[in-house]
Amino acid sequence: MKILFAPAPAESFAELPEPTKRKAARSLDLLQNQPRMYPVRRRGLMRGYRYFIAGRHLFYYSLSEQEVRITAIIPGVMRVA
Repeated sequence: MKILFAPAPAESFAELPEPTKRKAARSLDLLQNQPRMYPVRRRGLMRGYRYFIAGRHLFYYSLSEQEVRITAIIPGVMRVA
């Protein structure tokens, strides 16, 4: 399975802190073999996209038969309820 970045997320990835890049790289390696391992967003603007968390960033991606396309990298911090 090939992993591709859309242009905007590729630029965002280059600006991420190194620890976040390493965490994301591990998740991206896993996606090559198990592209459906992460959950699908059910509501909101990114509804229908799968996502994973690396550091304080959400990585959204879509799937086709032969590729995983990273479509957005969004900074996000979850609050403790």
